[in-house]
Amino acid sequence: GILIFARYNSKRLPGKVLEEIFLEKKLLEVIYLRLKKFTNLNIVVCTSLSKKDNQIVKICKQQKIHFFRGNLKNVFDRTIKCLKKFKFDAFVRVNADRPFVDFDEVNKMVKIFKKNKFDIVTNQLSKKCPKGLACEVAKSEVFFDTKKKISLKDKEHIFNFFYRNKKKYKIYNLNNKDYYKKKKIKLSIDNHHDLLRIKKIYKNLGSIYVPTKKILKLIWYEISSER
Repeated sequence: GILIFARYNSKRLPGKVLEEIFLEKKLLEVIYLRLKKFTNLNIVVCTSLSKKDNQIVKICKQQKIHFFRGNLKNVFDRTIKCLKKFKFDAFVRVNADRPFVDFDEVNKMVKIFKKNKFDIVTNQLSKKCPKGLACEVAKSEVFFDTKKKISLKDKEHIFNFFYRNKKKYKIYNLNNKDYYKKKKIKLSIDNHHDLLRIKKIYKNLGSIYVPTKKILKLIWYEISSER
């Protein structure tokens, strides 16, 4: 399955997951719809038990999106409980600050994961991925087995433990050449400036279903023209 990690209480831009991005579609909906249209995996919004996240649950119920609620700060524990509830033997992690989630990259990583015996497939180890396009596919089993070993810090950043101990796990890093030259382009939403920029980009695109590869090219062309 695909787990979309979403919470209302963002430090720099609270409520960004519920901000309208394009054609009255909220950020969470844009991410969900891009994944739903171009992947064949079950999708679950993984949020918390915080009262502020009731608004996220409300959207999920309205749009008939599967959701799970768990510990706000212990995301690792929330992940494990979500995986067990939906009986996922593996999952794709997507954060809800990524309006241009690359469904082509997700499908490629899932295909590699299924054909091989990797614990984790990632695009993060080379550090050549534009911010907002990070993705991981992982065996649920490695999370179950690691629960007692993680530190307090790892409870929020759920893949850090595995990256620090990468020699102990079978991790494959997907190198996307389309990302390398454009690695400095920011495609995530962290603040109000990012939000306005993303809205403008989608308005110019005219659709929420444009492939990320094309979006990167358009942004890169605009940046190059400005220079």
